[in-house]
Amino acid sequence: RVDFVLVYEDEGDEGTIETREYYHTSLRKAGLHLEEVNPEVEGGSEEDTNYVLLHAPIQVLMKKAEQLSWKMPLNDIEEYEEEKGSSCFDHLPVHTPLNTHKAKPVYYTGQFRRDKIEAYLNHDQPEKFFTNAQRSRLVYDILQNVQFSDKASDIGIDRLLESGVYNSAFPLHEGPAKPQDVEPGGDDDPETLRQELKQYWARWGAFYKYQPLDHIREYFGEQIAFYFAWLGMYTVWLIPASIMGLLVVIYGLVTMFSFGVVEQTCNDNATNICPTCDSCNATALNKGCLYAKLTRLFDNELTLPFAVLMSFWATFFLEYWKRTTAKLAHHWNVMGIEEEAERPRPQYCVAASDHPQKPNPITRILEPHFPESNRMPRYLTGWSFIILMFVLLLIFIIGVVLYRTIVIVLLSKTKLTSEAPVVTSLSSSVINLVIILIMSFFYGMLAKALTDWEMHRTDSDYEFNLTLKMYLFEFVNYYSAVIYIAFFKGRFIGYPCNYYKIFGYRQEECAAGGCFYELAQQLLVILLGKQIFNNVVEFLKPRIKLCIENWRRKRKYGALVEDESEQWKMDYHNCEDYGGLFSEYLEMIIQFGFITVFVAAMPLAPLLALLNNIVEIRLDAIQFVVDMRRPVAMKADGIGIWQNILEFVVKLAVIANVSFVCMNFCQILNYRWTMNRET
Repeated sequence: RVDFVLVYEDEGDEGTIETREYYHTSLRKAGLHLEEVNPEVEGGSEEDTNYVLLHAPIQVLMKKAEQLSWKMPLNDIEEYEEEKGSSCFDHLPVHTPLNTHKAKPVYYTGQFRRDKIEAYLNHDQPEKFFTNAQRSRLVYDILQNVQFSDKASDIGIDRLLESGVYNSAFPLHEGPAKPQDVEPGGDDDPETLRQELKQYWARWGAFYKYQPLDHIREYFGEQIAFYFAWLGMYTVWLIPASIMGLLVVIYGLVTMFSFGVVEQTCNDNATNICPTCDSCNATALNKGCLYAKLTRLFDNELTLPFAVLMSFWATFFLEYWKRTTAKLAHHWNVMGIEEEAERPRPQYCVAASDHPQKPNPITRILEPHFPESNRMPRYLTGWSFIILMFVLLLIFIIGVVLYRTIVIVLLSKTKLTSEAPVVTSLSSSVINLVIILIMSFFYGMLAKALTDWEMHRTDSDYEFNLTLKMYLFEFVNYYSAVIYIAFFKGRFIGYPCNYYKIFGYRQEECAAGGCFYELAQQLLVILLGKQIFNNVVEFLKPRIKLCIENWRRKRKYGALVEDESEQWKMDYHNCEDYGGLFSEYLEMIIQFGFITVFVAAMPLAPLLALLNNIVEIRLDAIQFVVDMRRPVAMKADGIGIWQNILEFVVKLAVIANVSFVCMNFCQILNYRWTMNRET
């Protein structure tokens, strides 16, 4: 059985070869069996891709599991059924065979000890004692603890990947994802867990089905399973929010023509309002009829209770997710797991090689050390660049505002005077979206480069600082234009004969119907545009990479003789490396902010998010099962730092909704009180 695969395409120089041979020797001393394979291609030549197949004997795996204090299912205690209440969804076609007759049994567990082997499940069947995911996780731990030179600090496969000794390292998928004799809805049962996930989960036709979280956890590990658990629960909770938002819009549509503001705006042919620019003419009040009607769709009597309910919705969602996290952590035996002692990052070790080593305060083993006096200037310089990017983003926002002001003036001199606000608002929203996507792309590379340069010692420190930089920037990047329209536009413009100007131009004002319509349009363009762009990129990226890889290989080697039975070859050439969950979480957290912080301005945001997430779940599932190399099954007891960010967004949502309601609905109440007094 192949438990792990190491791949290198070029032998490298003499030093690289010696390092690789030393590492192979260390792996053999650790008890692993190595098999080196060099595939042949047509014509008698050899492909320069070399595979090192790792096989782990059961005794080696048991020793490592005991060292890690793993909990394994007990054999002497009968399996138990978890208590489940009856649900109205039990009779709906939302279950898959993986959730019913193929559901994973639940066993009591105990800390593994080799001298008590008879107490554990499948102790008499070594090939079934550990799952494939558990075997690869144990082998990965061995790979991370084996030296590749005489120095005690030179350990870990990650450093070898970073230095180019190997091109890739990954566990194997369990056979092909789509065998010819298995079709969705067919009578033939899948032969492997990967095929089960492909047939019942990772396909578009299963969009309304429950996710088989236990099977996802068994195949990919708890870390990825928690991501899909969170995404699935978030998507389900969007259903009532979407219904409430849809009711707000329907009510606004039904009452649109009978609302007093709309009637007064549309039927008043005598009143003119002040021109929106110095060279513009006075505008008839009824020119804002369309904006008043569109504003009524989102800004009506139900918007206030909807904003309040969404604040409660966000709070209840967060608390229920905490409960679900505890439940899943208990169910998967990861509650209160102790983090393993973190080793220095490979990049940290390489950069610190010129400095004296220092003993680890816990293990007392000499480790690379980067002096704090050298790291602090890098840290300060990195955050200086972050502030500079914020300033640059602010300049772009001011540029968009000036664009709107100038275009309004130019269009007012043409035949498009009446359409000028619509053209200006829509075009500026699209331009702002393009700027957001471009800035997000370049800032992602900059944030990663700066975080690398800051020399964080452990992966947890690195992830925390990268997440903090990325979220702060994306928060400003995506929300700044929306915050400007919601809270600042049209509020500091001055008054007739004393308008405040920027670069000689008057500040832009809201339309006759207010800024609500423009705010909703901005949210719609950004939210919908971001979702469509991200989904298209996620769908096309692995397929384009595969086409380029196949073209490169055919050009270099000619017609390759592909042996479909060699799973390691299929995984390496037909799949891309697992890139982590960072971008997935970031995308969803930004979306969560849109549907909670600014939901009062765009009641349809939860519905758009719901439709996007239905696609997102299956798209991510297909990527993990089909398009990606199998990731190492990592343990986790939740979603990590993203839980803290969620709590921040929920608190911000409550504050923003209250502020938004006060600043906008007080005007409506004042209008109604004035109209009632006059009549």
